[in-house]
Amino acid sequence: MTLIFSNHKFQYEVERLFRSFFPPVQIKLSTERADAQGEYCLTERTETGGEYTLLVELFCGGKRYSMSRSVPADMPEKEQEREMCILLYKALREFTGRDLPWGILTGVRPVKVLSRMTDAQAIQGYLVSSRKLALARRIEAVQKPLEESIPANSFSLYISIPFCPTRCSYCSFVSHSVQQAAARLDEYLGRMIEEIKQLASISRHLGLIPDTVYVGGGTPTVLSAEQLKRLFAGLDCFDLSHIREFTVEAGRPDTITLEKLEAIKAAGAGRVSVNPQTMNDDVLKAIGRAHDSAQTEQAFLMAREVGFDVINMDLIAGLPTDTYESFTVSLDRVCALSPENITVHSLSLKRAARLFHEGCDSESGAAERMIDYSHKKLAECGYVPYYLYRQKNTADNQENTGYSKPGCESLYNTYIMEELQTILAVGAGASTKLVDRQNGRIVRLMNPKYPYEYLDRFTDILDNKKEIFSFFV
Repeated sequence: MTLIFSNHKFQYEVERLFRSFFPPVQIKLSTERADAQGEYCLTERTETGGEYTLLVELFCGGKRYSMSRSVPADMPEKEQEREMCILLYKALREFTGRDLPWGILTGVRPVKVLSRMTDAQAIQGYLVSSRKLALARRIEAVQKPLEESIPANSFSLYISIPFCPTRCSYCSFVSHSVQQAAARLDEYLGRMIEEIKQLASISRHLGLIPDTVYVGGGTPTVLSAEQLKRLFAGLDCFDLSHIREFTVEAGRPDTITLEKLEAIKAAGAGRVSVNPQTMNDDVLKAIGRAHDSAQTEQAFLMAREVGFDVINMDLIAGLPTDTYESFTVSLDRVCALSPENITVHSLSLKRAARLFHEGCDSESGAAERMIDYSHKKLAECGYVPYYLYRQKNTADNQENTGYSKPGCESLYNTYIMEELQTILAVGAGASTKLVDRQNGRIVRLMNPKYPYEYLDRFTDILDNKKEIFSFFV
């Protein structure tokens, strides 16, 4: 299939919408109308007599679908893009017989986008389904007091540990086998602590106050208890007396030990994640996990015994070999443990993931049924949706939603997802996000993705962080 962008600059949104109907199809991209041969989808803009004609022509499976619309030549580019996407959506809907629950919205943060629209604009102008709009509106209501509670001149600290015991088949994160990286792991920790000290110095100079801490990955608990203690000791350069939330992604149950949990608790963390992804042992094997569901339950109970009163658990809808029935059993088992947070992800097939190239034989529509069951079951169990984001190539065009028992919403997850607070980040692949809430300005400073790049370019990283001064001064 060739996707053609003729005489317009709407490539990004057009391609993402196209892929929403056909993940993870391989397509050729072109800007030449002459490439409208074989199976193709042509999106074209032509100017005639003070108007633009927007055209979408799809030829696939021996059938041709063509739709066009004329718009004023002085219509803003963004509105022309929206009109082109509506035409494309209607053509692809006619061809596939599918509706996308999020309509032509393709971004990561639909709640943030929809907050600027009326219900009518969302449904009529962006074709968002009424049930997804209702979900977004409910999350908006939960987030409003969380946003209002953000202290002035505050920031969140993110610490990246991009290492895992093994790489799951669906994973595209920049994570490395800890066995391969063991030789440089202590060096990595040392450099990261240097970066932490630099950020502590910068934040003190600017009068910025640490509000939340989030240690993520990867799987931070691939570190030994002693390495975790070394990392946490490095945080002493910050004044943590005002911290409202301290999270560590304990992650895979097979990396969790009592000694590690005690080290995390002693550092002041009050929130951990124990992430099964599924409670079906056969599915765990299919995705390359080395633990079983019994270990998940043991790790959860161990975290409770150590004293963690806020625990998050992740599940993924649409995993290979999983079925609707076995997913419901997984969610029911997790609910029976009664964690404070449950995050339900939709499987996203990224190009860097092994599963993207091997293919996923999940039944069409299964992920959507799983997500719908999650909404219903979690509401029955007293959980409230509090943050949401979307990814590319997601099964059945669904979303990732965090649920919480009332009063246990993760501040960090809310603030980073809705871009409400500055995030100062350390480690490989970490993204510092500087947020000016007064005028909506956001600046990102990216660290190198891979641990070896992070180590080899460390001087450049420290120099780059000095840009924080120019943002706030």
